[in-house]
Amino acid sequence: MQLKPMPHLKPPIPKEHGSWAMFMVPLLLGFIIASTWQWSSLVLIVAALGFFLVRYPLALLVKTRNRKRTNSDKAHLWRWTLIYGGLTVLSGAWLVLVRQLWWLIPLAIFGGLLLGFHLWLVSRRQEMSVVGELAGIVGLALGAPMAYYTATGQLDNTAAVLWLVNALYFGGTVFYIKLKVRQQPRQPAPPHFSERLVKAKACLTYQTIALSLVILLVTLQYAPLLAPLALLPATVKVVWGAWQWQDKTSLSLMRLGLIETFHAIAFAVLMVIVFL
Repeated sequence: MQLKPMPHLKPPIPKEHGSWAMFMVPLLLGFIIASTWQWSSLVLIVAALGFFLVRYPLALLVKTRNRKRTNSDKAHLWRWTLIYGGLTVLSGAWLVLVRQLWWLIPLAIFGGLLLGFHLWLVSRRQEMSVVGELAGIVGLALGAPMAYYTATGQLDNTAAVLWLVNALYFGGTVFYIKLKVRQQPRQPAPPHFSERLVKAKACLTYQTIALSLVILLVTLQYAPLLAPLALLPATVKVVWGAWQWQDKTSLSLMRLGLIETFHAIAFAVLMVIVFL
């Protein structure tokens, strides 16, 4: 089947609103919690944005490599891949060579490996699997330590904790969305609360592990005392979501998106309060 021609004047931009939140929140938290601003921070934003955007045209090229797509469509995707990639490489090179932020190199290599893993999953049509989505979130959470390091010049325990807590929080959204969109609408609502909790065991188990890990960081004195509060609204959301059964008629992706946006903002605000 012939695919529709692509609008060649428009840059290919990811359409998932959730991925934009996962990109912006860790980056902003890294800058805010660093409590300082450098002009190099603006350059990092350009580099991070380019890296975030380049994944989309590359994924389209991999996904449709065996389907009929015009040469102009492919050229359009490759053109923007080079533009996004060029912004990332040039900005990153300036940060490393001029600002001598050498620890950005291993962080960028790790992010590149995760990108390669994502493209491999795309080639196998498994990018929306739990492993695929969690890998993407781990990569996007790197924005927090990169921003913190660029602003302060230090890659310390705070940078590592910011990365881990961001990854843990946004990882929970994967299980919650799957619960509300893919699982609950396909089954009749159990009459008892305990039965509904059992149906949501994957989501609840993940949230319990995430909250426990943050508590462990506090116990080991790697994170501020009130750090678990940042995950508390999401934990309440998961328990309430397990009880408030989602059927097909009431399912609204827009409403779920607004709920996730609200919780991402609440998480960011609580993180700033806790760390500052």
